[in-house]
Amino acid sequence: MALFKFLKKEENPKKEFEEKTVVCENVNNELLKVSKEYNIPLSKLDFDILKVKTYIKLEEDYVEADEETLALLNSEKFLLNENMEIKQVYEIKIKKYKPKNGFEILGKVELNKYLTHAKFHLSHKSDLKNYNEVEFYKEMNKKKLKNSLIINIMDEQLKKDIKNLTKKLITGELKEDYEIELCKGIDPVLSVEGKIIYHYKRKKKSVKKELIYPVKYNDVLIEIIKPKEGRIGRNCKGKVILVSQPKEFKIPEIIYDEQTIDKKEDENKILYIAKKDGFITIEDKKYIIKDRLEIKQINIKTGNVQDGDEAKVKLDVKESDALKEAIGDDMIVETKELIVRGNVGNKAKIKSVTLKIEGQTHKNSLIESVSAKINKHKGKLKAKNILINSLEGGEVTGKKIKIKNAIGGVVIGHDIEIENLLSHTKIYALNKIVIKNLKGEENLLAISPKKVLGGEDIDGLLQRVKEIEQNINILKREIKKKKEIIEKNRFAYEELKNIYIANRQQNKKTNPAVLMKLKEHKLLHENYQKLKEKLKNNQKDKEELLEIIDNIQNAIYNAKIISLSPWKAYNRIEFDIIEPPISLKYDTKGDEGICGFKIKFIGETPKIIKIKVNNDSGSERKDI
Repeated sequence: MALFKFLKKEENPKKEFEEKTVVCENVNNELLKVSKEYNIPLSKLDFDILKVKTYIKLEEDYVEADEETLALLNSEKFLLNENMEIKQVYEIKIKKYKPKNGFEILGKVELNKYLTHAKFHLSHKSDLKNYNEVEFYKEMNKKKLKNSLIINIMDEQLKKDIKNLTKKLITGELKEDYEIELCKGIDPVLSVEGKIIYHYKRKKKSVKKELIYPVKYNDVLIEIIKPKEGRIGRNCKGKVILVSQPKEFKIPEIIYDEQTIDKKEDENKILYIAKKDGFITIEDKKYIIKDRLEIKQINIKTGNVQDGDEAKVKLDVKESDALKEAIGDDMIVETKELIVRGNVGNKAKIKSVTLKIEGQTHKNSLIESVSAKINKHKGKLKAKNILINSLEGGEVTGKKIKIKNAIGGVVIGHDIEIENLLSHTKIYALNKIVIKNLKGEENLLAISPKKVLGGEDIDGLLQRVKEIEQNINILKREIKKKKEIIEKNRFAYEELKNIYIANRQQNKKTNPAVLMKLKEHKLLHENYQKLKEKLKNNQKDKEELLEIIDNIQNAIYNAKIISLSPWKAYNRIEFDIIEPPISLKYDTKGDEGICGFKIKFIGETPKIIKIKVNNDSGSERKDI
């Protein structure tokens, strides 16, 4: 048995590796073969580059490049020849790795997406005491070969970086990491597909025919991207990077109204830009922007109307049939001025500056406006100035509110006037409630700053005022700086602008540097205007907060509830005092006659007193 073991051992004697010279195209494969054959980790192997031969192929066969051809291989024109192929053959001597005293290079190789740019991040921890440029260049080439990159080509910057490194190593050490460009190929330029983008449709999910699109001045409405053929690249492996050709694309003819839409064109694109706020529509195949748009209904076919509240546009929805909805269920309408001749549907949302609804609103509708006039209201409404013909269970929040007939619902406002108050209506005011004809029972009439102002805390409001004042000061300083820069560069800007206009008139190209300066000035001016608008809004917010603080502190003592007809029984009068936090209530008996109610301190105790409708001094006070 021992004899067989002996013979077996003789058949597989242990191989000792010293060195090996090979000719190859792929250094990594040769290193891997040696690693497997001799059971040596790759990290323990090294190699020297003995010879390099570069071959190019233009027609059928590869031909070895001479010195003149090698020089051409660094020129972009030569490298961009799609029919040229490059390969290299290396004679290398593989050996065991032995650390070199005073010459240990640490770092990592970084490659980009297309392998057109290779870098080596040299660590400052490298030992470069015995550094020299020739040996360092060889080591960089070895790192390139380990990453399957070609060498001695497209490496002009590598040689410059090595020269700069020599200067940095005058002191004998590297103080910080150093970036070295191993190879710089040529990035491909991707083809651009021709396409048309309807920017004004960007917020629409529907693609139905009858869509409504609000637009603003200077909005890009339509953009036509012109097709553009790309260009090949060549990576650091010497391989061509092919790019696909753009698909065939015919630039469409857009017919547009020159009074309302502007056209701008350059070599890359065509833009159609709004010259005014309005609704974009198509009439006789021509795009046009209108200030006012009339439409029968807003429903699932038309889609929502959004962002129109920011533009100066008017929308008139003509459907007036009482059995139909002018604004359908779940629809959103946002426009500056809105006239609805008919009804507003379930869960419809409306946002406008001025609003008129001649029909009725659904109980689940949500409406926000500055000034609103509604025939029959059942939903939720928030506006500053409100005029309602008939409130039937809806919820209304505003400042000045006038309602002709109210039966049920909630009314919250600063000053509220109701012509005919029936039953089951809750009314909360800040300053005054005036009822002309009280016809029903179980109504709540309350002076409640907390309810009207949303339960704001005075300390919190004062802190917000302080923060806004800080923002105002910062904005003023920024505005001053921007204005000084604009004024300082005004003359230079006008000169550049004149150059651009003259070149445009003569069909000449303007220097990119001039265009960049004009763009910078335009952005500066736009930022200046935005800052001014922001300042204006901050000042407005401050004024509103100060008004709220004043109202919270003083309104309750000046507020009153008045009926210009005799009071009926079973209606509740209420005053909610913030400081001290108490609520005073009085239920009418029906014998009060025509009078009003307000708060008055009797000693230090606040009480509800009766007042004459035209005299709130409380001279006819009756303890109640």
